[in-house]
Amino acid sequence: MPEPHLGTPEATAHHRVVPGPVPGPGTGAGPEPVPALARTAFAHAPGGIALLDTCGYELITNPRWETVLCPSPAAGAHPWTARLPAELRRAGRGLLDRALAHAEGHPVERLFTLPGAGDQDRSVVVKIRRTPALGHCVATAFDVTDELAERQQQLSLALHTASLAAWSVDLDSGEERWFDDSEELYGMRPAAHRLVPRIQEAIAPEHREAVHEAFAGLENEGDQVETTFAMHDDEGRRRWMRVDARVHPLSTPPHRWLVGVTRDVTDEVHRCGALEETARRETDRADRIEEIAAALVSASTTDAVGAAITDSFQQALGAIGALVLVAEHGHFRSLASSGAGTSMARILDGMPLDAQVPAARVIQDNRACYIGSPQEHRAVTDGDPHDLLSRTQARSWAMLPLSCAGRPTGVLALGFARWHDFPPGERALLSTVAGLTGQALARTALVQDRVELAQAVQHLLMPSQLSQLPGLRMAGRYVPACDGVRIGGDWYDAFPLADGRYALCVGDVEGHDVRAAAVMGQIRTAVRAYSQTESGPGAVLAKANDLLSSLGGGHFATCSYLVLDPHRGHLEAATAGHVPAIVGRPDGTTELLAPPPGPPLGVQPGAAYATVSRPLTAVRTLVLLSDGLVEGPDLDLDEGMDRVREIVTHHRDASPEDLADALLTVSARTGHLDDAALLVVRRGSDEEAAGRPTQPIG
Repeated sequence: MPEPHLGTPEATAHHRVVPGPVPGPGTGAGPEPVPALARTAFAHAPGGIALLDTCGYELITNPRWETVLCPSPAAGAHPWTARLPAELRRAGRGLLDRALAHAEGHPVERLFTLPGAGDQDRSVVVKIRRTPALGHCVATAFDVTDELAERQQQLSLALHTASLAAWSVDLDSGEERWFDDSEELYGMRPAAHRLVPRIQEAIAPEHREAVHEAFAGLENEGDQVETTFAMHDDEGRRRWMRVDARVHPLSTPPHRWLVGVTRDVTDEVHRCGALEETARRETDRADRIEEIAAALVSASTTDAVGAAITDSFQQALGAIGALVLVAEHGHFRSLASSGAGTSMARILDGMPLDAQVPAARVIQDNRACYIGSPQEHRAVTDGDPHDLLSRTQARSWAMLPLSCAGRPTGVLALGFARWHDFPPGERALLSTVAGLTGQALARTALVQDRVELAQAVQHLLMPSQLSQLPGLRMAGRYVPACDGVRIGGDWYDAFPLADGRYALCVGDVEGHDVRAAAVMGQIRTAVRAYSQTESGPGAVLAKANDLLSSLGGGHFATCSYLVLDPHRGHLEAATAGHVPAIVGRPDGTTELLAPPPGPPLGVQPGAAYATVSRPLTAVRTLVLLSDGLVEGPDLDLDEGMDRVREIVTHHRDASPEDLADALLTVSARTGHLDDAALLVVRRGSDEEAAGRPTQPIG
């Protein structure tokens, strides 16, 4: 009987297993060479092969098909799904339907778990492809049990290495599937009930809402989620997890499965947190260094320089102590210290510069010394003869020279609680700050010398003590320029005249230098001299004006000059372009004593100055002042004078000393660097005024 041709009714009605081997060409038995070769390949293929009709019935199969799948339950024609367990036959029919649905002949496949020997299951991949030319389907079956086991082991190892958990959740039923004990990644103990609700409860409260919102919108195929959250495992440890998942249609019939992986990113979060903290500390440190540099540049005293180092720089480096030493007369002098540096300061203060201590070596060599451990300290000091280690808490020190014009003038020392290796970057920073500190100390020392000189000159030119004038109580104040360096030209004076009258004077020479101070001294002396020969204030100012004009040099001065006559009971006043004096009446009210102003002294030779007179009965207090007390960029003259009058009224019963101190508060609001002079005079009995000489404050 001839063999059935594919596609004939006989082929459809009968099932044939293609045996092998098939006789080759030239034997007189068998088909043509090409069909014979094809049938040989079909019979000996490594996997099972079958030709199926559109109803799924087996037309032709090879021997391997018989062994890969389950044996046929009955002889004769039968569908290929008959070789599957009953619970899988519906899935097998669905696979065929999917293949038939592809008119272009794309293959479809599915993994089936079939019973094997004993209790071991087998994994079989069945692939079906429609062949439009024949009108049938070609099916292949491969046993991939060993291959899948190997791949599963590799995947398991890869997941473990990458700290990943692989899982899937049926969005309709809530069924969970965890790959190879992946749930252990969450640090959860095994339990019979579902794991997802336990994970949801373990999420940190501050992250629960965000995680819920991320998963709430997952409905359709392709929807995906990426989120990171913190949770606490069964041991109470805080863990960070990152989830990446996507919705896929799986199973038959298809269900919406959320398939994803979870990664334990706890270490990464901690590293990022550490990096952020390091960056924050470095930023804070840079800001502190910038502040320190600004403080060193703007410091006007050596104390300010020392404070910038011992307070701010120590904290910026994480040191537990700082010390600034200067070399004076062959010995160390502690300029400033803090923390562990204070203990070191007590030891080194007054120590000779040739002592066996690291600070002395820094001075001698003009080179930094870094001591990273107690052992290094003993090596540097030949056994620590001064027992420095036990007397301070620091165990490592950085000591750097403070230099001026290449000559060491001191030492900057920073102590640390533990062993410190002082990396190159930190050494460069320390050297830079030490250089700035040395420059600042040199500059402030020069400034301090100038300040002391200015103060000395100013005190020499001001009255060392106001004269004792019967019936008067007085207080004088001089406020130097705010920078403390410039020599001012303001002055005040009070002295008796030969005829029993009293002279009061306040003035202001233009400029803030030595020449201005010299001119101020000349005018003060001239006013005193002319006061003994001239009868009235106007005449005294006229003489002083002519003298200053004759001296040349371009200097001028304003001046307010008053004469009190206690015998006749009146006062006389004249002014050379100066701010008015203030009169406090017995009832507490005030008025301005403002004679017709004449030009400043030294501006107009031969100028005349008008004199006004007031009865002393209307005078309780007199306040003479310079414009530096009441006028500046932040305070106009009228506002300043009003403030002075308010204070005079408010302090009408206060002593001249207390009133003078209260009036000085006005100068703080002027907003400039000018100096100021103030003279407060209060009339009283001889007994009240006796024995109360007033010292000037400069």
